Amino acid sequence: MTAPGYHPVAPPSAARRPRRRWWLTGVVVAWAVVLTGFAVWSVRNDPPTVPEQRDIAAALPVLQRATGVTLDAADAADRVVTLGELSFDRDCALTPVREGVEASREITVRVQPGQVPGVLQAIARALPAGYAATARHNEARTRYGLRADAGEFVGVDTTADADASAFTLLVSTGCRPLADGVDLDPAPVAATEVPQAFTAALRALGATAAKATSSEVSCPSGGVARTVTADELSAPADLGRALRGVVAGAVVVQSDPHAWAYRAGNVSMVVSDSEGRARVDATTGCR
Repeated sequence: MTAPGYHPVAPPSAARRPRRRWWLTGVVVAWAVVLTGFAVWSVRNDPPTVPEQRDIAAALPVLQRATGVTLDAADAADRVVTLGELSFDRDCALTPVREGVEASREITVRVQPGQVPGVLQAIARALPAGYAATARHNEARTRYGLRADAGEFVGVDTTADADASAFTLLVSTGCRPLADGVDLDPAPVAATEVPQAFTAALRALGATAAKATSSEVSCPSGGVARTVTADELSAPADLGRALRGVVAGAVVVQSDPHAWAYRAGNVSMVVSDSEGRARVDATTGCR
């Protein structure tokens, strides 16, 4: 029985039902396989796009290489350079719930008065073109800085007042994931060889039996640059008077009452005292 004015309509037969589109399902599956394969290849071959993609173990070789390159660029006959030890800072976090670590090395550069602007420009020019190093200053030209990119998120940075007598180039990895096998508290390394200028400075301070440590880095052209350090020495009553003999003929960069920086040939020397204790740093650079 049908309603008045309507004609009964027979349901479609099974033969007329639309066929399931198996070919479309196959295309989707194939495309998913392609995307999965591309993702795997990309993870293995693409360079990292954020520092969190490379842990601290992977970043350390880049940091050490950049330190050697930067030390080589900073060293010159009218400057005194000092290489700092590798240090780790655990006070960083990748996310609010994920701890990280930052590795860094410092290169301290001591210059004569008024040289900061020119020295930073010279270092920027001496760094490899790939570092894209830039020296900059504020509008009043009272504050200067340098920034460079050593690749793989390792940077080189410094800032200094125009009239400063020293500045520190910081080579750092930024915050990275922790990695097994990395000693985050490395012990000082005993020096096995010291330059003659270092021995002469110790003799002038009356500390010939002092123990020395060494901090090293590979040079870009081969060889090793190192800073040899002896600290906690007995300070003389007058540092300048004690060093009078060893600085004769040297290029003196700094001669303050409690800190002397000078070049003994190719060796950068820093002798300082504080609260009755003295310290000697001797740096043999890459040149």
